[in-house]
Formats: sequence, C-alpha cells, structure tokens
Amino acid sequence: MLYIFGWLLLFTLPAALAGGLDADLPAFVQQAVPKGGILFSGAVQAAGTTYELFLLQQAQRRGVMVVTDIPAVHRHILFADTSLDIAADRGLIPLEVMEQFVSLLGIGRSLPNQPRTNAAGDDIYPIGAALNTVLGRIAGLILRSNSTLGILQQLEQSDAIPVAPAAAPAGSILICPTTYSATGPVWLGSVAVLGPDRKVYGPDFRKGGAWTSLGTLESWIEENGENHQLFGFLLKAHADRT
Repeated sequence: MLYIFGWLLLFTLPAALAGGLDADLPAFVQQAVPKGGILFSGAVQAAGTTYELFLLQQAQRRGVMVVTDIPAVHRHILFADTSLDIAADRGLIPLEVMEQFVSLLGIGRSLPNQPRTNAAGDDIYPIGAALNTVLGRIAGLILRSNSTLGILQQLEQSDAIPVAPAAAPAGSILICPTTYSATGPVWLGSVAVLGPDRKVYGPDFRKGGAWTSLGTLESWIEENGENHQLFGFLLKAHADRT
C-alpha cells in the first residue's frame, strides 16, 4: 500500500513539523544541503520503504533530492538533480512512487511512464526546455531531459564537439552536472550558454525563468569548478537551419 504525506517548508525544517518524523531528519537534511534552501518536502511509503522528497533551490537553480529511509537499515540520498526525469529513465525510483512525486510537484506533463521527445516545459527547473528555445532552431538538437546528467549524457552521445570550458567559443553549452553522495552534500548542477561577450547566460528561476547573465566565464568556472567536473560542447549548425 502506498501512503503520501507532504508539507511546505521555506528554507528551514521547523521543529513543529518534524515532530512526527524521525528526530534526526532535520539534521540530516541540513548536512546534505549546506547551501540554498528547501522549498517543499513530502514523502511516499511503498513496500516498507519511505521515499522522502525535497524540492531545493540553490542560487538560480531548482532541483530535487530523494532520500530513502528503510526501517532498521539507514537513511541515504538516493537521487538528486534538476529534474526527476533521468531517475525514471534509470529505474532508480519505483514507478508508483515517481507518479506520486510528480503529482505532489504539480508537473503532470512529465509523467515517468510517458515517452519524451523533448524536455518538458512544466518541470521543476526546465533548463532543457529553455535551451531548446535557443539552440533548436540553429543546431536541430532537441534536448529530451531537464536533468543536468541527462543533458550531459545526450550531448556526449550527439555530434556536438567537446570543448574545454576555459577555452570554449561563443555559443558553447557549459555543464556542471549535479553531484551528491549518500549523506551529502548536494550541489545542483548548472547548464548555461556562453555569449559573445564572454559572459555565461542561463534561466534564473528567481526571475520567472528569464535568461540572465550568470557572470563572466571565469567567475562561472571559479564558482562551479572548484570541486566539480565541468564540460563544454559546441553544437554543429545545420546548413538547413542557418
């Protein structure tokens, strides 16, 4: 049987709300997400396992963290990224749990049992959909995922040309994929486009998803590259689209 419960959180886990849960949950989450905040949290129980969902915001990015809690075993981070879609693709979370998470988050068009030909525009942080509006007309590549890991995987399997981020030409896609470990910390990834002014641009959820400057290329690399691997790709312009 599947059980669902949810509650709204703004940047903290109030003790009053944590009273019905394990006492160490707030400490676990605070350790796992040292930067940014928690906007929403809910949980689903299935087959004796509790799946705890946390909607995160770090700077201009939004994403999710899924924590599993198996009685008498341990609590650990099962998944984190800017979208749940790749978790569905990889079978990391049971389908019935995924469906309930999607319902809780209000992203019905991103149902995990539906094939995706392009990234959904109503996702948690629709970075793939935003990139499609900019790049699809030129290169003809349509991203299928809003996950930083999914976008990286698709670009690696495409005819895009890998480039070193520090030496990337204008128009390159820059990716810092989401990273996390079993107990944290969680760092939501970033996907952006390098402009001709050597500034990095991406959608900012704090501004309604509007494209905005995220700083110079050097500052983006410094912010994201200290403890994370960075990737760059230059899409090939198709003759029939230029």
